[in-house]
Amino acid sequence: MLNHFVDLVLTLTMLGLVCLVGTVGNLLVIGVYLKQYFFPQKHRFRRKYAKSLPDTNGALCLESLNDKSTKGVTEDDCTFMRTTGTPTFFILVLACVDLLVCCFVVPLTFYMEYVEMKPPNDVWCKIHAFVCVCNTMFSALLVIAIALDRYLAICHPLHSMLTMKRAKILTTALAIFCIIYGFLGIGTIQLAPDSSNPTEMVCTDTGDLLNTTQAQKYFYLIVQKGNTASFVMAILFVLILYSLILKVVIKAHRRMRKLHEQSTFPRRQSNNLGQFTNVDDAIDSSYMTEDLVSSAEPKPARLRMRFSIRGLRESGLWREMRSASVLFVVAVVYIIVFTPSLLTANKMVSFTLIGYNSFFLNNMSNPLIYCFMSRAFRAKLATLFSGLCIHERATSEDELFGQTTRKRPRLTIQTITNVQNGSPI
Repeated sequence: MLNHFVDLVLTLTMLGLVCLVGTVGNLLVIGVYLKQYFFPQKHRFRRKYAKSLPDTNGALCLESLNDKSTKGVTEDDCTFMRTTGTPTFFILVLACVDLLVCCFVVPLTFYMEYVEMKPPNDVWCKIHAFVCVCNTMFSALLVIAIALDRYLAICHPLHSMLTMKRAKILTTALAIFCIIYGFLGIGTIQLAPDSSNPTEMVCTDTGDLLNTTQAQKYFYLIVQKGNTASFVMAILFVLILYSLILKVVIKAHRRMRKLHEQSTFPRRQSNNLGQFTNVDDAIDSSYMTEDLVSSAEPKPARLRMRFSIRGLRESGLWREMRSASVLFVVAVVYIIVFTPSLLTANKMVSFTLIGYNSFFLNNMSNPLIYCFMSRAFRAKLATLFSGLCIHERATSEDELFGQTTRKRPRLTIQTITNVQNGSPI
């Protein structure tokens, strides 16, 4: 068991790191996707510029929007519309919630742990309980909604069940439910005398108080078990839905491998026939002609196979799989960091402050996951930084030219004044 002082220092260090890294990371995530939403032309130009590089064999090639055909612009617009679908919406919701938690909830928790849950009045206890209950409940329900969205998009792609409008309605309904549930959590804590030092008041759960009614204890158990049930439901939904997604991916991979084997088998057979004809010199030339025809037959099948693989990689199913893999890692990290808090809150393990507050690591981890797993996010982040650098450089140049243009009239006015006064120049 950790020493109380060491446990407190580790907890405060973790909360400070979460507040700093989480705020910066989630601001970058929001900035990346908001810039893509409000300024899609810059991302469109960057995508076209990146696509033109492999065709030039290392030569520098810049292309403007007017130089491209209408078909290319249409395809690029469709790409932009796909990037602002439900996965991007849920990523923005996660980033906004994590930013609010890192900016307000984590500093409040830092203060409460620093004063050892002994605030000056009962309001601090109520506010802390409200935001923590809302955060834990909404995080669990949002993980379930994301898993459901990925399942419907991959396993049932022909049925657009969870559209953007329905996703917004679902998220709003979940937020309202969590706010109401957070108000219920206010009644589960109050300021009471400390058991070790009765002269000091400490925030205490109503289930641990001796002078509470049976109804208050049952109410506390209902709210606590509700949080536990939401976490267990999130685990079950993640395991079941992502298992079904993995099953669909495995079936698609087997189907593609089977088609690949069927397309390459005639080619191997024709090559064997060609080797046999080279050994036997007595074969008639008509058979040689048939062998050449047979060796040329598999080429259309081979071309069709290449087209199907490329079509799969550029199709919506492939993009949904890539987004599902990133969001699956987000769900797994959520389960890992929430498990110690769940076990500590239900008194299944010995109580430690760092174990009880470990769920705040979830609010810091999502931007790091996007950076490590999503190459597209790294490219968008580079576009954001390059745009900021260009804007800063342009602003500094404007200030420089502005100062230069302001100095010239002053010199002219001073010169005219000196001439009128008869002073030497």
